[in-house]
Amino acid sequence: MNATTSLDPADELAIRNLLARYGDAVCRRDAAAWIATWAAECTWDLGGGRITHGRDETFALWQKSIAKYPWVAQLPASGTVGLVDGAVRGSWYVLELNQLPDGSGVMHLGHYDDTYVRDEGEWRFGARSFHLVYRGAMDPGTLNPLPEG
Repeated sequence: MNATTSLDPADELAIRNLLARYGDAVCRRDAAAWIATWAAECTWDLGGGRITHGRDETFALWQKSIAKYPWVAQLPASGTVGLVDGAVRGSWYVLELNQLPDGSGVMHLGHYDDTYVRDEGEWRFGARSFHLVYRGAMDPGTLNPLPEG
């Protein structure tokens, strides 16, 4: 990010919590909690030409994407949040561990560039743009997923 200035600490904490809620919703496959992290007029660029506009399209893409994996864990890693050219933006690395239907595993390391907006009085994702950094096989080991919902 360029020309970043700090946010009010309460706003930064709320945005960091937004990231945590997003990852938690993915891990629990909690569709209602996941879509609640998005603004009504959002854009999600998941890469590979998969771009959505609005909550309905975004939710449909998430449902299609997560259905590919019997088990998913998404872990937001390091990131920054700040004011950039008048917009509230963030930059985050994300590690995702996935079980495939055949029982094998795959790991994704990616990077999100975000824009956050106040929507219905809460900080939500206005836009997320994903860049896949690494994808590779993962020994699935023993899976003990959390209950859904």
